[in-house]
Amino acid sequence: MPLVYRKTKHGLEYRNEAPHLVAKRVAEGWCTSKADALAPKPAVPVAAAPAPAIAAPVADDLPVAVDDEPEADDAPPTRAELEAKAAELGIKVDKRWSDKTLGERIESSLTNASATPSEG
Repeated sequence: MPLVYRKTKHGLEYRNEAPHLVAKRVAEGWCTSKADALAPKPAVPVAAAPAPAIAAPVADDLPVAVDDEPEADDAPPTRAELEAKAAELGIKVDKRWSDKTLGERIESSLTNASATPSEG
């Protein structure tokens, strides 16, 4: 079985490899001889960074679009929002409840409140 070698910080590492795996090991950085493994590696040239694109100057007197409509809040309520709503409805919150359970309790409280006519 052929040997493959590679230089490590502690010395030279080698292993017996099956002939059909030698090409794979060479592609991974192993060498087929001790001399190749111990030889200094050639410096890899660093590619020059591309020049930064120059942005066109923006005139200060151009009109700026203003979005007067607030963005739609499709995000689920935060834990703090759920706890605040539960306190508003008089629901005792168990800290072990998940956000889903707390939301279900708030929903059922709101449903029960709307089903019961208020006296007044």
